[in-house]
Amino acid sequence: MEVGVRPIHGGPCSPFIDIAVYPQAREVKPIVIPGHGSFELENVVLDLNGTITESGEFIPGVVEGFEALSRAGFRIFVLSGDTKGTLAQTFKDFPYIQAVLTEKAQDKRTFVESIGPERTVCVGNGNIDVEMFKVARLSLCTIQGEGSSKKAMLEADIVVTHIKHAMEILLDPQKLIATLRS
Repeated sequence: MEVGVRPIHGGPCSPFIDIAVYPQAREVKPIVIPGHGSFELENVVLDLNGTITESGEFIPGVVEGFEALSRAGFRIFVLSGDTKGTLAQTFKDFPYIQAVLTEKAQDKRTFVESIGPERTVCVGNGNIDVEMFKVARLSLCTIQGEGSSKKAMLEADIVVTHIKHAMEILLDPQKLIATLRS
């Protein structure tokens, strides 16, 4: 698998991601949530700034969370506009994470639609994440040091106070069921 940044618009890449370059997810076991139907999640799409990093540094617990999600068989994607030009360098030591260059909210939505929104959970904190929240099967908003936008909180299925909690919910279906059941 190619490691590095794959833009979804511009450059030599096509507007849509060639999903064949990504590893296949584990066999997905349905999670049945009363009042919400069945969830079969295999993709985790995360925003970078304010969600898994603050001031350019990983938030404590994020690396361990990546490792646990990877061991559980999730495909992990990190989306960023790469304002600082460090996206590829940041993820060079994480071969199980695909970093994807996205400059606008619509780019994030297009990416999620290209990998199968019905099997995707998105995690973010800002207005730029709202469009991907709208199409994903599950969306989680994090409120941490950089805060969260009102629009992101209102569009999310679940709001948490730390990225570690979002990852724990994904790793423990009982927590997901307890939070969303109706």
